Amino acid sequence: MEDIFRLSKLFERAIKEPHLIIPGTIALLNGYLHKIKFFLLCKKVTIGKGFRVYGNFHIMGTGRVIIGDNCFIQSKVFKTVSFTALPAAVIEIGNSVGFNGTTIQCFQNIFIGDNCNIADAYIVDSPAHFLSADRRSFISQEIPTAPVRLEKNIWISTKVVICHGVTIGANSVVGACSLVRSDIPSDKFYAGNPLRFIKPIPSQHIPNAERKNS
Repeated sequence: MEDIFRLSKLFERAIKEPHLIIPGTIALLNGYLHKIKFFLLCKKVTIGKGFRVYGNFHIMGTGRVIIGDNCFIQSKVFKTVSFTALPAAVIEIGNSVGFNGTTIQCFQNIFIGDNCNIADAYIVDSPAHFLSADRRSFISQEIPTAPVRLEKNIWISTKVVICHGVTIGANSVVGACSLVRSDIPSDKFYAGNPLRFIKPIPSQHIPNAERKNS
């Protein structure tokens, strides 16, 4: 039943936006080619149904990457999407997640929930280096880590940096060029550097409501 529902949604969108049919079909084929590529490279990668790749997608390192159903990678407009995972690291991505030029560097665990939309952001679960002058003498495994968790239906805008230990609640939005170093609650719009609360996220879009309130 779930597959039938998903196909019906794709069919509805094809009727509304027929210009997306050919690019979408090519992206679907490209997704299968990437699955084959990761298999031949012996990557510990699990990818669900309906995976689509517009452009290129790189996975570096020996960690585990789990990608749910109906996810897509967009790297034609922005930079190439790339995930890096150390041997013990796990990147877990839910269903219907879209990446547009995103870079993920995972040392331990990064979780991204269903229906998230992430632009050319940088997500990392470790500071990557110590602050001391001898920082270059340490290997990656010696650096402390703290998991990153993005709950369902989050929108991360362009040039956002999400640091280690951060949890972002469901339905929240992070504005462009923001530095996220602490948790963001659900249903909130945050932006800036330093990051600050802007306004709550409405449960339903009302046409012209934002214009009237601005």
